[in-house]
Amino acid sequence: MSYESLISLRYLKSGTGRGFLSAIGLISILGVFLGVASLDVVLSVMKGFEDELRDKIIGASSHVVVMSYEGDFKDFAEVEKKLAPTPGVISTSPFIYNHGMLTTEHAVSGSIIRGIDPGNSASVAAVAEAVGKGSAAEINTDRETLSREGARIVSRLSGRTPSGHPSIIIGRELSNLIGAGIGDTVNLVSPYGKIGPFGPMAKIRKFGVIGVFDYGMIEYDSSTAYVSLDTAMNFFETPGRVTGIEVRVDDIYKARSTGDEIAENLGFPFYSRNWEDSNRSLFRALRLERMAIGIFLGFIVLVAALNIVSTLTMLVMEKKRDIAVLMSMGARKSGIRRIFVYDGMIIGTIGTALGTLFGYLICRFLETSNFIKEMIPFDDNVYPISEFPVRIEPAYFLVVAVSSLVICFLATLYPSYRASRENPVESLRYE
Repeated sequence: MSYESLISLRYLKSGTGRGFLSAIGLISILGVFLGVASLDVVLSVMKGFEDELRDKIIGASSHVVVMSYEGDFKDFAEVEKKLAPTPGVISTSPFIYNHGMLTTEHAVSGSIIRGIDPGNSASVAAVAEAVGKGSAAEINTDRETLSREGARIVSRLSGRTPSGHPSIIIGRELSNLIGAGIGDTVNLVSPYGKIGPFGPMAKIRKFGVIGVFDYGMIEYDSSTAYVSLDTAMNFFETPGRVTGIEVRVDDIYKARSTGDEIAENLGFPFYSRNWEDSNRSLFRALRLERMAIGIFLGFIVLVAALNIVSTLTMLVMEKKRDIAVLMSMGARKSGIRRIFVYDGMIIGTIGTALGTLFGYLICRFLETSNFIKEMIPFDDNVYPISEFPVRIEPAYFLVVAVSSLVICFLATLYPSYRASRENPVESLRYE
């Protein structure tokens, strides 16, 4: 061990006359510890919240949507054939998107009507788990079982209910709003009806509710309903025409490039829109929020760094005689600087290591237990998620740890420089 390391360790140990300095050192370690742990936990929670919200949005919508500037289009089967060879494309499914009103005897609610192909595996997979969760969650909470049950319900969309009405699947919140559940009959009203003697006439048809879906996002669950593609074509009088084609890709983070390639291959009048563009403002706000919280919590580490500065400055003032003796014995200024840099880095390293470990343990506890969920239940009407999300990202832990060590190192520069500028003659004159 070099003499700089040996002396720096001795300076940090408690002993006669050094109790106050040792207490300040512990406070400095505690400050770094709290700052690092807080940053790790908050960034993990924010990352979990963003990922959870992204998964819910992707589950409720498609990765890429292909539409036409001219509106509804025919020959969608030919368009699907052109999309199939595109690298990264897993599956495609046509859909119809329109607006209407769902009514019962007691309530009316505006709704987005989506027509999907129940025979298309991509269409079924996109909504099956949500339908299973909404319709069969009380029976079995196993995810795989719910998906199978949801797929079975979705496959019945093309059929009719025992009462002879077309089938429809509605959101859980929409079901509560209009007071209709599985087995009930609702009226679907479209303003795009025929022209009568007194002007346009609304079109009304009865539908039987065969399922309820639950995405866990009130924006979707309170305003969306699914019918079969053929039923939507018939009701909205768009035979052989669809609103667009949903595309699922193998890498959601390459959805933008895949969509651009699709639009280029198809040419005008087709265009593509990916999930990132559709929710750009939301995810930008989440990233800015995570960055702002990280910066504000980073001030905790800066305060701890100021404690390190004060601790080392007081240590330099107390050890003037020792510094003078070392310099008179031939110690170089660089060696004196290293003594106090080592002291500061020992404080920073201990605080960072303990803070990282504690932050990881807290994240693991939040990830594996229902403590927060039981103590602070999430209101679905306020939050788009129902559970406390935590996503442990090693890169975030590494960045926080490295940043903390860099800040602690910078905090040692002034005290160590001041120690190396001490004049041994002045320090020993009155000894």
